[in-house]
Amino acid sequence: MNKKTKIIILRYLISFSIFLIVWLILDFSFKNLGNPYKGMISAGIMAILSPRIKEYETQSGKQMQVKWIFLKKPISI
Repeated sequence: MNKKTKIIILRYLISFSIFLIVWLILDFSFKNLGNPYKGMISAGIMAILSPRIKEYETQSGKQMQVKWIFLKKPISI
């Protein structure tokens, strides 16, 4: 596996774990909230909190950059 594949897999694992954590918090906090609403709220929060991957072209070739709300500086790979 190359770096890009590993980073994409890591991104999806982080996104899934954020979705699951938010879903569980909503499930324990709001018993009367329906499952579709929990899913929509969890997906919205996951979309905001998930890391973003950008690929850009430089003189030395393609570079990838990971931006995340919890990190101050983007990580270049």
